[in-house]
Amino acid sequence: MGIHEQATILNIAILRIDHNIPIPKDINSFKSLINVLKDHVTHSVFRAVSLEKLNKLKCERSIDMSEFIAKFNSLCSNANITNREEKKDYLLRSMPDNIVRDVLRNRIEKLNSFDKVIETFKDVMLEHRRQVRYGSKIALKHVVTGRFLSSKDIRYDTGSKQYMVYCSNWQSDKRTDFWIVIPSHKQYCKPGNPVAFNSIIELKHQQTSRNLHSHGGIESPITKQQEVTCYSGTDNNNNWQLQRHSTTNKYDNSGYWMIDDTISLRHVNTKKLLSSHDFLFDDGNQEVTCHSYGHEENNKWCIEVLE
Repeated sequence: MGIHEQATILNIAILRIDHNIPIPKDINSFKSLINVLKDHVTHSVFRAVSLEKLNKLKCERSIDMSEFIAKFNSLCSNANITNREEKKDYLLRSMPDNIVRDVLRNRIEKLNSFDKVIETFKDVMLEHRRQVRYGSKIALKHVVTGRFLSSKDIRYDTGSKQYMVYCSNWQSDKRTDFWIVIPSHKQYCKPGNPVAFNSIIELKHQQTSRNLHSHGGIESPITKQQEVTCYSGTDNNNNWQLQRHSTTNKYDNSGYWMIDDTISLRHVNTKKLLSSHDFLFDDGNQEVTCHSYGHEENNKWCIEVLE
């Protein structure tokens, strides 16, 4: 770019500056123009406002990460924050909760490149989005048969005559197949906290607000295994222990429940595992029971949908 072109662009830039900001006539470079603007009182106000926005910036679970990073970098620049460690601190403050914040802090503590920090932030947030949390809405698929755990306003003709639980569709249906993950009976966990393996949980059917339930001594209609129902009451028979599925007596129950995990749900009071199989009712739906204490393939479940 020639000297005359630079001068023309500089003059155009000066013309676009608010007339209340005095610009000396001898300004002959963008560097000197920037210094004049930084010395003006409005710049300190602009910086303070940017800093306030940066302090309030939150990276929520569903946010567009590219938009968030663009906004974060812009606010850091506007607030005159260039120190890498200071930028790390502001990024950590923006995390959605203390658990995610601690994970990110541990991973970026020794990083010397802010580009690497951003890359690590992306990985941590993607993990966060895959975590099952208290209050999450899930569709739970039976791994062997590919059908989804369901319920509706129809009672069993036999046994307890409570509301039916079954596996129906090969594609999840929000009307019948969505369950809300909640803490166990009489236990409090903050909504949004991740669900750790080995936790005792309940599953509330979203459409009917009834809980996944079982009880000893009552047989299922087809196979005469332990009956599984949906129950509107609140008691310990709604409690299920979350475990990674294992083919041995050893369970790796470290970490948090993620969307890709293959799990087993153990009924706490009877110790039997939530199960299904290709035994069908007259309407084509698949029987769900509690059966066995061990590692059968029919005890395997996974999350197909997470909201």
